[in-house]
Amino acid sequence: MKKLMFAAAVAAGLAAFGDGLESANTVGYQQKAVRQFLSQAVCTFDAVGGGGLDIQKLIPVDENGDYIGDGDITIQFNSPYGALEGAFSYYGDDEYDDDCPAGWYNEDTDERVTFTFDPGQGFDVFAGSPCVFQYAGEVATAQSYVPCRQFLSAQGNIRPVPVDIQTIIPVDGDDDTAEYVGDGDVTVQFNSQYGALEGAFSYYGDDEYDDDCPAGWYNEDTDERVTYSFEAGQGFTIFAGTACYLKFPALQ
Repeated sequence: MKKLMFAAAVAAGLAAFGDGLESANTVGYQQKAVRQFLSQAVCTFDAVGGGGLDIQKLIPVDENGDYIGDGDITIQFNSPYGALEGAFSYYGDDEYDDDCPAGWYNEDTDERVTFTFDPGQGFDVFAGSPCVFQYAGEVATAQSYVPCRQFLSAQGNIRPVPVDIQTIIPVDGDDDTAEYVGDGDVTVQFNSQYGALEGAFSYYGDDEYDDDCPAGWYNEDTDERVTYSFEAGQGFTIFAGTACYLKFPALQ
Protein backbone atom coordinates (compact mmCIF):
# COMPACT_ATOMS: atom_id res chain seq x y z
CA MET A 1 0.00 0.00 0.00
CA LYS A 2 2.99 2.31 0.48
CA LYS A 3 3.36 3.31 -3.13
CA LEU A 4 3.95 6.50 -5.00
CA MET A 5 1.52 7.16 -7.82
CA PHE A 6 1.36 10.12 -10.16
CA ALA A 7 -1.41 11.26 -12.43
CA ALA A 8 -1.01 10.18 -16.05
CA ALA A 9 -1.38 13.75 -17.21
CA VAL A 10 1.94 14.69 -15.62
CA ALA A 11 3.80 11.43 -16.17
CA ALA A 12 6.07 12.93 -18.80
CA GLY A 13 7.22 15.67 -16.48
CA LEU A 14 7.75 13.30 -13.57
CA ALA A 15 9.84 10.97 -15.69
CA ALA A 16 12.56 13.58 -15.24
CA PHE A 17 13.08 12.46 -11.60
CA GLY A 18 15.92 10.17 -12.65
CA ASP A 19 17.62 12.72 -14.87
CA GLY A 20 17.31 15.85 -12.78
CA LEU A 21 13.99 17.52 -11.96
CA GLU A 22 13.94 21.16 -12.97
CA SER A 23 10.27 22.08 -13.23
CA ALA A 24 8.98 24.26 -10.39
CA ASN A 25 5.43 23.09 -11.07
CA THR A 26 5.63 19.31 -11.06
CA VAL A 27 2.36 18.03 -9.65
CA GLY A 28 1.02 14.63 -8.74
CA TYR A 29 -0.44 12.58 -5.94
CA GLN A 30 0.60 9.94 -3.45
CA GLN A 31 -1.11 7.34 -1.30
CA LYS A 32 0.61 6.81 2.06
CA ALA A 33 -0.28 4.04 4.48
CA VAL A 34 -1.06 5.04 8.08
CA ARG A 35 -0.89 2.32 10.72
CA GLN A 36 -3.48 1.71 13.41
CA PHE A 37 -3.21 3.74 16.63
CA LEU A 38 -0.39 6.32 16.92
CA SER A 39 1.99 7.49 14.20
CA GLN A 40 3.60 10.59 12.73
CA ALA A 41 2.96 11.94 9.24
CA VAL A 42 3.90 14.80 6.93
CA CYS A 43 2.40 16.19 3.75
CA THR A 44 4.61 15.30 0.78
CA PHE A 45 2.99 17.85 -1.53
CA ASP A 46 2.32 21.58 -1.27
CA ALA A 47 -0.56 23.53 -2.72
CA VAL A 48 -0.22 24.07 -6.46
CA GLY A 49 1.44 27.45 -6.89
CA GLY A 50 3.03 27.41 -3.43
CA GLY A 51 2.02 27.34 0.21
CA GLY A 52 1.02 24.49 2.46
CA LEU A 53 -1.71 21.92 1.93
CA ASP A 54 -5.34 22.60 2.89
CA ILE A 55 -6.31 19.94 5.44
CA GLN A 56 -9.66 19.47 3.70
CA LYS A 57 -7.79 18.14 0.66
CA LEU A 58 -6.32 15.35 2.81
CA ILE A 59 -8.69 12.37 2.73
CA PRO A 60 -8.27 9.20 4.84
CA VAL A 61 -9.36 6.17 2.83
CA ASP A 62 -9.38 2.39 3.21
CA GLU A 63 -7.70 -0.18 0.97
CA ASN A 64 -10.56 0.14 -1.52
CA GLY A 65 -10.27 3.91 -1.79
CA ASP A 66 -13.42 4.62 0.26
CA TYR A 67 -13.20 7.37 2.86
CA ILE A 68 -13.00 6.44 6.55
CA GLY A 69 -15.36 8.66 8.50
CA ASP A 70 -17.25 8.75 11.81
CA GLY A 71 -14.24 10.40 13.49
CA ASP A 72 -12.17 7.22 13.32
CA ILE A 73 -9.10 9.12 12.05
CA THR A 74 -7.81 12.05 14.10
CA ILE A 75 -4.96 14.48 13.41
CA GLN A 76 -3.39 15.57 16.67
CA PHE A 77 -1.25 18.58 17.56
CA ASN A 78 0.96 18.12 20.61
CA SER A 79 3.06 20.46 22.72
CA PRO A 80 6.89 20.30 22.88
CA TYR A 81 6.38 18.10 25.94
CA GLY A 82 4.00 15.68 24.21
CA ALA A 83 0.74 16.99 25.67
CA LEU A 84 -2.31 17.10 23.38
CA GLU A 85 -3.07 20.68 22.33
CA GLY A 86 -5.76 20.15 19.69
CA ALA A 87 -7.28 17.62 17.32
CA PHE A 88 -9.31 17.37 14.10
CA SER A 89 -11.32 14.25 13.13
CA TYR A 90 -12.68 13.19 9.74
CA TYR A 91 -16.39 12.68 9.01
CA GLY A 92 -18.30 11.90 5.82
CA ASP A 93 -21.38 13.73 4.53
CA ASP A 94 -24.06 14.11 7.23
CA GLU A 95 -22.02 12.07 9.72
CA TYR A 96 -21.01 14.89 12.03
CA ASP A 97 -24.54 16.25 11.97
CA ASP A 98 -27.40 16.60 9.49
CA ASP A 99 -26.44 18.66 6.42
CA CYS A 100 -22.77 18.77 7.47
CA PRO A 101 -20.45 18.16 4.48
CA ALA A 102 -17.58 15.69 4.59
CA GLY A 103 -14.36 16.96 6.09
CA TRP A 104 -12.21 17.46 9.16
CA TYR A 105 -14.05 18.75 12.23
CA ASN A 106 -12.98 20.24 15.53
CA GLU A 107 -15.14 18.34 18.00
CA ASP A 108 -14.43 20.91 20.74
CA THR A 109 -15.93 23.77 18.70
CA ASP A 110 -18.32 21.74 16.49
CA GLU A 111 -16.83 23.44 13.42
CA ARG A 112 -15.55 22.17 10.10
CA VAL A 113 -12.01 23.43 10.33
CA THR A 114 -10.21 25.93 8.17
CA PHE A 115 -6.57 24.99 8.42
CA THR A 116 -3.53 24.86 6.15
CA PHE A 117 -0.41 22.89 6.99
CA ASP A 118 2.80 24.87 6.72
CA PRO A 119 5.11 23.41 4.05
CA GLY A 120 6.88 20.46 5.65
CA GLN A 121 4.78 20.56 8.82
CA GLY A 122 4.54 17.20 10.55
CA PHE A 123 1.66 16.01 12.69
CA ASP A 124 0.55 13.11 14.84
CA VAL A 125 -2.21 10.73 13.82
CA PHE A 126 -4.48 8.51 15.87
CA ALA A 127 -6.21 5.94 13.66
CA GLY A 128 -8.84 3.58 15.02
CA SER A 129 -8.13 1.39 12.01
CA PRO A 130 -5.33 1.36 9.41
CA CYS A 131 -5.91 3.82 6.59
CA VAL A 132 -4.29 5.58 3.66
CA PHE A 133 -3.79 9.34 3.32
CA GLN A 134 -4.15 10.70 -0.19
CA TYR A 135 -1.90 13.69 -0.87
CA ALA A 136 -2.12 15.76 -4.03
CA GLY A 137 -0.49 18.97 -5.17
CA GLU A 138 2.89 20.33 -6.18
CA VAL A 139 6.22 18.63 -5.52
CA ALA A 140 8.75 20.78 -3.66
CA THR A 141 12.02 20.07 -5.46
CA ALA A 142 14.41 22.76 -4.17
CA GLN A 143 16.66 22.43 -1.13
CA SER A 144 14.31 22.84 1.83
CA TYR A 145 14.61 23.86 5.47
CA VAL A 146 12.00 22.40 7.80
CA PRO A 147 11.76 24.04 11.25
CA CYS A 148 12.01 21.89 14.39
CA ARG A 149 11.07 23.42 17.70
CA GLN A 150 12.96 22.73 20.92
CA PHE A 151 12.12 19.40 22.54
CA LEU A 152 9.56 17.13 20.82
CA SER A 153 7.95 17.64 17.43
CA ALA A 154 6.35 15.49 14.75
CA GLN A 155 8.37 15.53 11.53
CA GLY A 156 8.78 13.42 8.41
CA ASN A 157 10.35 12.91 5.02
CA ILE A 158 8.78 15.75 3.05
CA ARG A 159 9.72 14.17 -0.28
CA PRO A 160 7.48 11.79 -2.26
CA VAL A 161 10.57 9.60 -2.81
CA PRO A 162 12.97 7.82 -0.41
CA VAL A 163 15.67 10.01 1.18
CA ASP A 164 18.96 8.84 2.73
CA ILE A 165 19.04 10.06 6.34
CA GLN A 166 22.71 11.04 5.94
CA THR A 167 21.70 13.70 3.38
CA ILE A 168 19.40 15.40 5.92
CA ILE A 169 21.34 17.76 8.17
CA PRO A 170 20.12 19.59 11.29
CA VAL A 171 21.21 23.23 11.02
CA ASP A 172 20.80 26.43 13.03
CA GLY A 173 19.24 28.55 10.29
CA ASP A 174 17.19 28.45 7.11
CA ASP A 175 19.72 29.58 4.51
CA ASP A 176 23.13 28.64 3.13
CA THR A 177 24.92 30.41 6.00
CA ALA A 178 23.48 27.98 8.55
CA GLU A 179 25.81 25.66 10.44
CA TYR A 180 25.14 22.10 11.50
CA VAL A 181 23.86 21.30 14.99
CA GLY A 182 25.97 18.43 16.31
CA ASP A 183 27.09 16.76 19.54
CA GLY A 184 23.97 14.58 19.51
CA ASP A 185 21.74 17.57 20.28
CA VAL A 186 19.21 16.54 17.60
CA THR A 187 17.75 13.04 17.63
CA VAL A 188 15.40 11.22 15.25
CA GLN A 189 13.13 8.94 17.26
CA PHE A 190 11.08 5.97 16.06
CA ASN A 191 8.07 5.12 18.19
CA SER A 192 5.73 2.15 18.31
CA GLN A 193 2.03 2.42 17.55
CA TYR A 194 1.54 2.74 21.32
CA GLY A 195 4.03 5.60 21.66
CA ALA A 196 6.96 3.63 23.08
CA LEU A 197 10.48 4.51 21.90
CA GLU A 198 11.79 1.81 19.55
CA GLY A 199 15.01 3.38 18.27
CA ALA A 200 16.88 6.64 17.80
CA PHE A 201 19.64 8.23 15.69
CA SER A 202 21.54 11.36 16.77
CA TYR A 203 23.58 13.81 14.68
CA TYR A 204 27.30 14.48 15.24
CA GLY A 205 29.82 16.57 13.34
CA ASP A 206 33.27 15.41 12.19
CA ASP A 207 35.22 13.77 15.04
CA GLU A 208 32.47 14.54 17.56
CA TYR A 209 31.18 11.01 18.04
CA ASP A 210 34.73 9.71 18.31
CA ASP A 211 38.11 10.42 16.74
CA ASP A 212 38.12 9.99 12.96
CA CYS A 213 34.33 9.55 12.84
CA PRO A 214 32.80 11.52 9.96
CA ALA A 215 29.77 13.76 10.42
CA GLY A 216 26.40 12.06 10.30
CA TRP A 217 23.61 10.31 12.16
CA TYR A 218 24.76 7.69 14.67
CA ASN A 219 23.07 4.89 16.56
CA GLU A 220 24.37 5.36 20.08
CA ASP A 221 23.24 1.87 21.10
CA THR A 222 25.44 0.19 18.47
CA ASP A 223 28.11 2.93 18.09
CA GLU A 224 27.56 2.88 14.32
CA ARG A 225 27.05 5.57 11.71
CA VAL A 226 23.68 4.45 10.40
CA THR A 227 22.75 3.28 6.95
CA TYR A 228 19.09 4.14 6.60
CA SER A 229 16.67 5.69 4.12
CA PHE A 230 13.31 7.18 5.00
CA GLU A 231 10.44 5.96 2.88
CA ALA A 232 8.49 8.56 0.92
CA GLY A 233 6.43 10.54 3.39
CA GLN A 234 7.60 8.51 6.40
CA GLY A 235 6.91 10.23 9.69
CA PHE A 236 9.13 10.34 12.76
CA THR A 237 9.66 12.33 15.94
CA ILE A 238 12.46 14.82 16.52
CA PHE A 239 13.88 15.60 19.94
CA ALA A 240 15.95 18.76 19.73
CA GLY A 241 17.88 20.29 22.60
CA THR A 242 17.64 23.60 20.75
CA ALA A 243 15.32 24.82 18.01
CA CYS A 244 16.77 24.05 14.58
CA TYR A 245 15.97 23.17 10.98
CA LEU A 246 16.24 19.94 9.01
CA LYS A 247 17.95 20.73 5.72
CA PHE A 248 16.70 18.45 2.94
CA PRO A 249 18.74 18.25 -0.28
CA ALA A 250 17.16 19.26 -3.55
CA LEU A 251 15.59 16.48 -5.59
CA GLN A 252 17.97 15.50 -8.38
